[in-house]
Amino acid sequence: MKYYFILTDSRDTWMQFVYLPTGDYVSGYIRDLQSVGISVHDYDLWTEETRPIAERTLEHIRQSMNV
Repeated sequence: MKYYFILTDSRDTWMQFVYLPTGDYVSGYIRDLQSVGISVHDYDLWTEETRPIAERTLEHIRQSMNV
């Protein structure tokens, strides 16, 4: 299953795509990211329905970091 994650660190914001076999792996993946200082702002399955939501969320976070 293809998931998107909207991530930030101290310098940047980006969207990352990850293939995970089931949703059970998401929490472990998020823990791994957080352990190296990466914040997870949003995630979901990547579908035609979630794509516009992900893109708007990414843009909103980018704008708020530039303030």
